[in-house]
Amino acid sequence: MIGKSQRGGYDRGMTVEMLTELAKYQAWADREHWRVLHGNAQLMEDAEIRKRLNHMLFAFEFLQALARGERRDPASMKERESMSEIETAMEQETESILKAIGSSDLGKQIPLPRGPKGPFEATTGALLLQALLHNQHHRGQNASRMRQLGVTPPITDYIVWYGLGRP
Repeated sequence: MIGKSQRGGYDRGMTVEMLTELAKYQAWADREHWRVLHGNAQLMEDAEIRKRLNHMLFAFEFLQALARGERRDPASMKERESMSEIETAMEQETESILKAIGSSDLGKQIPLPRGPKGPFEATTGALLLQALLHNQHHRGQNASRMRQLGVTPPITDYIVWYGLGRP
């Protein structure tokens, strides 16, 4: 399916509406996870969860930079030590992606230096979608870790968010 973006260019199935919906869903799901994290000191101190949250943040920042056409050296990105720093940065990146979705040419081809078969190009829309889907995957891993530690994770399925009226 090829859809016309709000900016007039063509993309490959990525629409401003779809990406905006997914970004809003992600913001809600992240808030639900942070609510549970804040409710349990053991989770807030868990090195595995903190490491994964840092990884999610790195990827979110890196993919958004690529979507803007910027080159970042992943080695230059520093890990945040405190959970509050991670949470604040993740909230800022979510606000940033919402702005990027509305102001980007989603069909613009971005050259990427490496991939499954060497260098390739991806659309801005595909990079922004990857940023959202990547974090969804790791939220699931954190939910699994919560269960390992005896804590019931929040239910953050897209359909639950939808059924709640997209809060």
